[in-house]
Amino acid sequence: MHISESFQQLLQVDQESAWCDALFDFGRGLGFDRCLVAIVSNPEMGLEQAYLRSNYPTDWRSFYDTQKLVHVDPTVAHCVAHSTSLIWSPGLFRSSPQRVMYEEASAYGLRSGVTLPMHGPRGELGILCFVNDTKPSRQFDQDVAHVLPELSLLRDVAFQSGIDFALMGAAPDGTLDLVRPAPLPSLTMRELECLQWTMAGKTSWEIGRILNISVSTVNFHVAGFNRKLEVSHRNQAVIKALKLGLLQ
Repeated sequence: MHISESFQQLLQVDQESAWCDALFDFGRGLGFDRCLVAIVSNPEMGLEQAYLRSNYPTDWRSFYDTQKLVHVDPTVAHCVAHSTSLIWSPGLFRSSPQRVMYEEASAYGLRSGVTLPMHGPRGELGILCFVNDTKPSRQFDQDVAHVLPELSLLRDVAFQSGIDFALMGAAPDGTLDLVRPAPLPSLTMRELECLQWTMAGKTSWEIGRILNISVSTVNFHVAGFNRKLEVSHRNQAVIKALKLGLLQ
């Protein structure tokens, strides 16, 4: 599945099952058999209360939860403290409990992977993992590095679209149980122009040349639409604006 198609599916579906299928299909398209997404929507919640969906083996998930491995897992510890992506390696699992965990995971086909942290503007925490049964190697690291830009973009889209499910859950029929829509942010014409050119991949300097304004003025408007859309950086703003219908 092409990344733009994945973006549209993740942003537009209102059924949790369809959202998960789109996310898992994208991972499979890049050679990852398994995918897991977990979101802690409130900083006051514990890690065990995370909204979690995956196509991991059921027996492994049961073992992981029963043994409370969330407090042992080094990939989780990394996501709590960092925003950079983490490619798995056997050396990552240093302590005895971590080594046992990795051996057990490998037995279920969870041998190599990449974990992408998610951090929201209100302290939300999330984890997105793509995993397969390939033996860890330099070639695997190179393959992951090749697709990491796409995975990083998908991570932002998955968080922005998945937070709705994490916050509100799903109704019995699988649709979001929305009471009433929130009012749309009111962006100025200049903010919309800067946002539109940001979506086109232009830098602040390029937008300034196009609109005949200074870089500092561009950054002022970028900060404005980030604030109004309640996001922390411009890529998240583009994703949210698309979802709200503010951009075409």
